[in-house]
Amino acid sequence: MNYAGKRIEDLPIPQLPYIKSKGFMPNPVVVNGIPEYADSISNPKCIGTPEHEQYWTEQLYRCINGYQTGGIFLPGRFYYYMNFNSMATVTGVITPDFCDMHLQLAYVVEFCKDNNLNLVLPKKRRAGVSEFFQKAVVDYGYRFIPAYHAGVAAGKKTYADDFIKKLKISESLLVPEFKLNQLTKNEEEITSGYVVVENGKDVEKGIKTEIYIRTAHNNPNILKGTYLNDVICEEAGEFENFKEFYSATKDALTDGGVQVGVMYIFGTGGNINKGSKDFKFIVENLKDVNAIMFVLTGERFKKPYYGGATRKGKVIGITPNLSKIYKPYQLIGCEDLVAAKEDILKEREELKKGELKLYLEHLQNNPLTQAEIFRKMFSNNFDIQKLNSQQDEILINKDKYLKWKLEWVTNDKGERVNPLKIKSIPAKDTDDESECILILNEYHPDKKYKNMYSAGIDPYDQDKGVSKSLGAMCVITRANPFGIPFNMPVAVISTRPKRKEIFFEMCLKLSVYYDLVGNTLGDKASSSGIINWYKDSNCMKYLAPRPIKFESMNSEQSHEFWVSLNAYSRPLMVGAMQSSIHDYCQNIWFPELINQLGNFDEVEIGSDNDLADAYGIALMQSISLNVAPRDDTYQEKNNPFSLGGWHQDKFGNMVPMGEFTKPENPETDYEGFGS
Repeated sequence: MNYAGKRIEDLPIPQLPYIKSKGFMPNPVVVNGIPEYADSISNPKCIGTPEHEQYWTEQLYRCINGYQTGGIFLPGRFYYYMNFNSMATVTGVITPDFCDMHLQLAYVVEFCKDNNLNLVLPKKRRAGVSEFFQKAVVDYGYRFIPAYHAGVAAGKKTYADDFIKKLKISESLLVPEFKLNQLTKNEEEITSGYVVVENGKDVEKGIKTEIYIRTAHNNPNILKGTYLNDVICEEAGEFENFKEFYSATKDALTDGGVQVGVMYIFGTGGNINKGSKDFKFIVENLKDVNAIMFVLTGERFKKPYYGGATRKGKVIGITPNLSKIYKPYQLIGCEDLVAAKEDILKEREELKKGELKLYLEHLQNNPLTQAEIFRKMFSNNFDIQKLNSQQDEILINKDKYLKWKLEWVTNDKGERVNPLKIKSIPAKDTDDESECILILNEYHPDKKYKNMYSAGIDPYDQDKGVSKSLGAMCVITRANPFGIPFNMPVAVISTRPKRKEIFFEMCLKLSVYYDLVGNTLGDKASSSGIINWYKDSNCMKYLAPRPIKFESMNSEQSHEFWVSLNAYSRPLMVGAMQSSIHDYCQNIWFPELINQLGNFDEVEIGSDNDLADAYGIALMQSISLNVAPRDDTYQEKNNPFSLGGWHQDKFGNMVPMGEFTKPENPETDYEGFGS
């Protein structure tokens, strides 16, 4: 069965809570200590004795095959992690406290290895994940799997340095029986083995395990060309181009075209910069990277709610809800997730009363949802709190829009009817997503309204192989007296089909569908192709003229159509976006647009905010119009100044088609007239 794309909650992995039987002891070596007859440090004479050999043979067996205790099976790597992992802290050298979260993570790692799957792990801060992967995956494989090769790619050099430091500390504190001699002595590669002299030459011996440690911040090819059992992506959100890194590295995990190794992709979201946008994309497209997902929200590993663990003989955790059901010995290492969440929410309410910065930091460190993990806390341009709040609303209301295909209405000969008409068809699962348009369910165009909509286009002129930028179009509502929400995106395109002409045609169809006569404004840069497409289709009437309101008094621009986003006009566009987001953010229901607005930076070169730019251009066009939306059907029926139509009778005389009738209630019947 192919499990790619699933979350661990939907997989055949032991689910929480892990209820223990009496006698549960995951770390007998730590609790009981190494007996004197096997302790080669304090008693060197024991080396080579049967007792010494028997003890360490048993420990090796447990590390490789696992260990059963208190009704719970511990995978070998987890037994090694709990019993032979020492960490240097400000309080001294410590060993891990047992927690169900890390045991669950060990189960997930084993599942990934058994099924040749990658693991994506968006997480809270300070969850002990780095330490777990350093010891239970990389260090474990290095010592116990012959010919093992691991790649560690860090988002920043500081993370790579920290990983190396932890490996060295772990090595220095490890029992002699599990230590391996190292052949390499540099900071980027660690190779186990030893050298013997054979026939006068140095010959390398040993299990030849190897660890490559690299910084992948802006170099996606750092592990390309290697063969690897495991790849650890340390803080993937700090990679500048993670998608490229994955593409360059995935072959290192394959044998004969079949994946045999595992890539572990973990990190926090934080500010959605280039790297974390890629990480977020991976999270939302698990099947593309052959991965399952384990989300570590703020409730996990949250003290004091992972009760039962002890330090210096004292219980350091409590489980108020689980304790109502289970006995204390059954709850060793259990996490009371309900109590933890309640605790976090209380902390948030208190912090809301104080400094905003502290509240946002707490939110970032203790996210309660996947969306909060990737929530941007600060923005260069827009009200990030309003954007975050609307992002939550979008998650609750997931069915606000659907994917559609727009097709031309044709006659019996297959020719487009004149005037042009469009029919909308719900997209099928088999349809190419790059050729689909997103439309709000309740806001397909109403033809009775004129100038109700404006649109912005951020185009491109080169096909996919040449440029990475997406093409985008955004249709928004304008201020009106008809009860339709203002500045609301009702239809969006954000795509890059196989050919640019497909994108051009999608934009044209959307212009016709929403009757955007004179109301389709685009960025003049990279626009020659799409403007010519409108021209060749005899649809120039849909293009908006150059918006004079967004030009300086000394402007020397002379082009007829569309806007030049320059040092003068772009800040004005951003100002319009700021006002709209402040007043009408609640009217934005497309998640990609919300994400891009949260990431928007007007001065960032090469920023990937195509849809956000299209939204801003649509606002520019709406502001530039000197006419308000009108209801043509109402006006035709109620305009008291209408003279009616005329026709020629059979005698050749011109006679009126109707009589003018004075309205009974002029004050109400004229409402909206002339707007």
